[in-house]
Amino acid sequence: MSITDEIATWVAESETNITGEALRLARNAMIDIVGCMIAGANDEATSRARKAIVDLSSGSARLVGSEVSLAAPHAALVNGTAAHALDFDDNYHPTAGHATAVLAPAIFALADEHSIDGTMLLDSYIAGLEAMTVIGNGVNLAHYELGWHSTSTIGGMGVAAAAARLCKFDMETTTRAISLAFSMASGSKIQFGTMAKPLHSGIAAMNGLLAARYAEAGITAASEPLEGIWSFKDLYGGNGEQGFAEGAKIMGKPTALERYGLKVKIHPCCASVHTAVDALVDLMNEHDLQVDEIKSVETVVNKISYDNLKFNDPKTEMEARFSMHYCIAVALLRKRLILDDFEKFAVQDSKIRALYPKITMTKTSEDNPLPTATNGREPAETRVILKNGQTLSKFLQHPKGVLQNPLSEKEMWSKFDDCVSCIGDAERVATIRNKLESFEDIADFREFTKLLTT
Repeated sequence: MSITDEIATWVAESETNITGEALRLARNAMIDIVGCMIAGANDEATSRARKAIVDLSSGSARLVGSEVSLAAPHAALVNGTAAHALDFDDNYHPTAGHATAVLAPAIFALADEHSIDGTMLLDSYIAGLEAMTVIGNGVNLAHYELGWHSTSTIGGMGVAAAAARLCKFDMETTTRAISLAFSMASGSKIQFGTMAKPLHSGIAAMNGLLAARYAEAGITAASEPLEGIWSFKDLYGGNGEQGFAEGAKIMGKPTALERYGLKVKIHPCCASVHTAVDALVDLMNEHDLQVDEIKSVETVVNKISYDNLKFNDPKTEMEARFSMHYCIAVALLRKRLILDDFEKFAVQDSKIRALYPKITMTKTSEDNPLPTATNGREPAETRVILKNGQTLSKFLQHPKGVLQNPLSEKEMWSKFDDCVSCIGDAERVATIRNKLESFEDIADFREFTKLLTT
């Protein structure tokens, strides 16, 4: 069988994998992304996406934070934009991108059109991650370093697989869905720091659902879109690290979610700053430092992080999320980063901007990069030079939130509370939280999505 057929066969025919650690990690992923969608529902990028698309369809798929319901693909676009709008959603190592912000809005929208329970939804989520893992490992890091925003390119194919699982497609229809999603794969990292970046998540969620619908309607497509001449790997990737064959052989053994986990963010900004910020906060806490004791901060990162952090003097909250200077400055002042730090007024704070001259970001040479580790693609070294002449340094490979350095239950729910503080209805928040704590027991998911509307 071709690689795509192997993926499609697993998606269509494998047993449900919602048990044990896979269940716990998938449930926690839903807690995290629901918080992110609620927090991002009224972001400017989401509001504009909603305005652009609201008159294109009507349907039963609900928009988070709104009374509007649309056809599932269009709801997935808006909710996918909301999920990624604040860059607070998880990263996924194999794709070098964001996973849950693409998958969850799509399968939530499908669940609004059908009678789906929580276990079925989690099962389709895991299937989408499995497909994304094989595809991502087959082309990365070459694909990402070429400039593709893999959240958008690989994400759509993952959604097609998740939708196929949820809708119980056979292997042939699932193959067509993945192939058709490849035909819609696009999105460049040039959009980082703009509203187009979160829109990419929504576009991928929408395109994956459209691809599934096209496949179900019988539209034919190439039987092997991933490998060979003019394929996804040929055009978008070049030489991958593991290749497709190895990844396909180990699908579900155990699940990719158990093998890789998710990079659950503790800071609402680009993952490329996280290890540097974590190291700075650790040093300040370990040595009981205050900002007025510090002469300068030097951060050293590899090319992948350096290229993503384009804004040394950010002018907008979008740019601030991709600025080492801004994130380090905020951490110097407050020893943390929260959603309020990325509001328009915060980015113009003179106290923050006054710290920029103290901060430098240096890129390692490509022949002598900082060492990486399993599930730790963006290491950083942070050096704090004190006014008394002392230099403190810390090197981190794993940011807070990854499988090797996970959030505690308290940290997970603290982040959720920060995200849902915009609701202002304690009783509704408590009900949402109770449902999320036993996500797999939700009998009809439509009852849950009602709680996410206004």
